[in-house]
Amino acid sequence: ATALLNQISTVSDDIKPKGVYHCRGGIERYVKTFPSGGFWKGKNYLFDRRMEQTPSVKRDADVEGDVASKCCLCRAKWTVYRGQFKCNRSLCRVPVIVCDSCTVAATDKPETLVCELCREGYRAPTEMPDLVSLKRKADAIVDASASASKQSEVSSMRKKPKVYYKDRLFVRRLPLTVTASKIKDELGSDLVKFVHWLRDKENGYFYGSCVLLTNSEKAMTGILEKASTKGGGGIKLGNKKIKVAPVFMKKDEDLFVNFVEKEFPPVGH
Repeated sequence: ATALLNQISTVSDDIKPKGVYHCRGGIERYVKTFPSGGFWKGKNYLFDRRMEQTPSVKRDADVEGDVASKCCLCRAKWTVYRGQFKCNRSLCRVPVIVCDSCTVAATDKPETLVCELCREGYRAPTEMPDLVSLKRKADAIVDASASASKQSEVSSMRKKPKVYYKDRLFVRRLPLTVTASKIKDELGSDLVKFVHWLRDKENGYFYGSCVLLTNSEKAMTGILEKASTKGGGGIKLGNKKIKVAPVFMKKDEDLFVNFVEKEFPPVGH
């Protein structure tokens, strides 16, 4: 949904959100990570036989107390979504909650079902958007931008040949549960001096990459050979085979100056 919204907002003047945000791993993973619920309130509806997910260590009474949903017909508090009822205003079709007492009425008169958004004044479109056409336009804009960026990058590389560090390695495809100690234990604590976690420049999140400072050029070469699928068969952390590559020099000579290593990867700003 976030990818589609980003694409549509690129080409449509009618849809310009202030920001599009995505919870990494979804609500299901968030609730598993924070068994007491964290900032999540209420129940998470699931599209499988479980039907809903609640924080595992939170009392049922507390979960019910957090829920503010109501039956869209009688307006009584109701926390269960069943029957696949949807808003009947124009092309809205947002799922609505109907209590057991109103199920028959909702089935007989679906035109009476109105979601909370439409109650507050939201006006759904009267025509279905041409998603295929919008996606093609968005892809064309992104491709043009990527092509220009790549040309600029190639031109820059031609001007200045790459020079690689002799004691640094770039590591990617790390599991999100990785720690600095696990990396050193797997690669050799006598070979790896520091682990520098890399984070997304926009949101500060860790997506499985880091830069290693090795103790010597020999240590760096040894790790590269071990990571090679031809020579050493690769390196696994957990169940994931990580990727290791040399680091070319750019304006980051001070990356490890006065550096303080952190055991765990960053979780955001």
